[in-house]
Order: sequence, then structure tokens, then C-alpha cells
Amino acid sequence: MRKEIRKQQILKRKNFFPTLLVTLMLWMSLGGLVYFVDPGAFAAVVLFFALLALSLLFTFSLIFANSRRGLITSLSLLLFSFLAYLGVGNILNFILIVAIAVTIELYFTLK
Repeated sequence: MRKEIRKQQILKRKNFFPTLLVTLMLWMSLGGLVYFVDPGAFAAVVLFFALLALSLLFTFSLIFANSRRGLITSLSLLLFSFLAYLGVGNILNFILIVAIAVTIELYFTLK
């Protein structure tokens, strides 16, 4: 009986070290992309936003220890980054995105 309970506890336990390694590798690859790749190169912007999305998702999922909050936060920051890339990223848009993100999180928390 105790062995089965212990086995289930081990299976439920989360191992953060592999996720930390993946997060560090994603941030290093994003830094390498920014430093070494010309912004005018083919698909450099798309690759930048893809790496940024994954990096933010893994980082905030680790910080909050919750994948849903990490996803909401990373999508919010990614949306603001995309708006800033287009030239319309200002403080009003940032406040509106944060308000929408908080509203979504409250909706899922209370539901």
C-alpha cells in the first residue's frame, strides 16, 4: 500500500531541471539570433517572434509554476511586442492588454 502511494507521489512530482535547461537554451538561441542574424534576412522576424514566444512561455510557466498563467502572460507580452514592432506599441495599448490578461485570468480562476 505504501509503495503504491509513494509511486503515485513520484509520478505527480514535477521535475523543473529539464524545463530550466530548455528555457536557458531558448534564451541563448534568441540572443544568438539577435546578435548574429541580419534583421533583413529571410524569415528572421518570424523566427524571432517564435523563439520569443517559446522563451516567454517557458520562463513564465516556471516563475508562476502554472502553465495557464504562463501562457496568458507570454501571449500578452508577445502581442505587445508585435504591436511595438508595427509601431503602435504605446502605454495605452499596454494597459489594455494587461487589463484583458487580468480579466481572462480572473475568469478562469473563478470558474
